[in-house]
Formats: sequence, structure tokens, C-alpha cells
Amino acid sequence: MGNLNQIETRHGRDRWKDAVFIVAAALLTALSIGSVTSKAAGHPKQHTWSLTTVETKLTPDGTIDPTKEVVAPD
Repeated sequence: MGNLNQIETRHGRDRWKDAVFIVAAALLTALSIGSVTSKAAGHPKQHTWSLTTVETKLTPDGTIDPTKEVVAPD
């Protein structure tokens, strides 16, 4: 039984490591919750949208219409 007690002593819990792990987990959780809630509380970013139309000589059946003139956009 002496060997078992020595093994238990060597591989027993280290309370400082447990405490550091719990504090680090709580800190990381708080930081992640804070970053999510601060982004949710912010103002929406204004987006600038634009639309570009492109004219081609293609017809609906996929052939080229030689009578249609295509002008390049400005």
C-alpha cells in the first residue's frame, strides 16, 4: 500500500493549477461575451450599393446579334 500512496501523492491534484485554469476559463468567457455584446450594441454600418448594367450582343438563344451596337460605359 505504500507504493499506492506515493503514486497518489505524485499524481494528486495541484490546487494552484486548478485555480489558474478556472480563473483563465472565466476570464476568456467574460472577454468573449463582452466582445459579442459590444458588437451587438453598436450601430449598423452604412453600406454604399451600386448597380452596373452590362449590354452584350448576345441574344436569348446564345447567338451574337450583329445589328446591335454595344457602347462601353463611361
